[in-house]
Amino acid sequence: MDWFFPGAGCTVLLANGDFPRHPVPLTILRRAGFLICCDGAAANLPAGLEPDAVVGDGDSLPAAWKERWGDRWVPVAEQETNDLAKGFRYALAHGTETLAVLGAGGKRDDHALGNFSLLADFAAQLPAVRLYTDFGCFAALTAPGGFDVDPGQPVSIFSFDPRQAITARGLEYPLEGLRFSRWWQATLNRATAPRIEFEFDASSPLLCYFPYPEGLA
Repeated sequence: MDWFFPGAGCTVLLANGDFPRHPVPLTILRRAGFLICCDGAAANLPAGLEPDAVVGDGDSLPAAWKERWGDRWVPVAEQETNDLAKGFRYALAHGTETLAVLGAGGKRDDHALGNFSLLADFAAQLPAVRLYTDFGCFAALTAPGGFDVDPGQPVSIFSFDPRQAITARGLEYPLEGLRFSRWWQATLNRATAPRIEFEFDASSPLLCYFPYPEGLA
């Protein structure tokens, strides 16, 4: 499904989690028009790939690598946010409109959960942002709307506000003004139509997860 692939030349933000292995994130990485790396991720790039910017507090990047990147090394000393959040802010400051986030999972589960939730924090400023793992794609909705999908596409929905009433159409298990107090409660659904439509009060973004269909590469 073409929806999984942003346009060629989009900005890519590579976090320092597990380096991508699935063909979808690897293809997106190779097609990047501008590559931002969270500091340690820059040292893991394969031959032939060069970062356009390396952003972070520098705690996971050896001094020799900082010297190598020269002006591309962008130190951000504050410790109130993690390196991925720093990368998001750098992308925003440089006028990014379409952003693909890679390498945000793996290594530590607490880091992964924190990284995934950042998508909801920055989606209002970056509506076209997507986060890609080796298993699927996360996308956020900040206002009522939806996604064009292939019927049969699995989808899981996460709400960050238990007071938020959510209605959804085009699903095997439709949602009718439901509120979710736990993350598991709207997982493992499936599209029954070529579009899933959501209605909610937009007090907090919705996060939707779409596993890759078999054979997608």
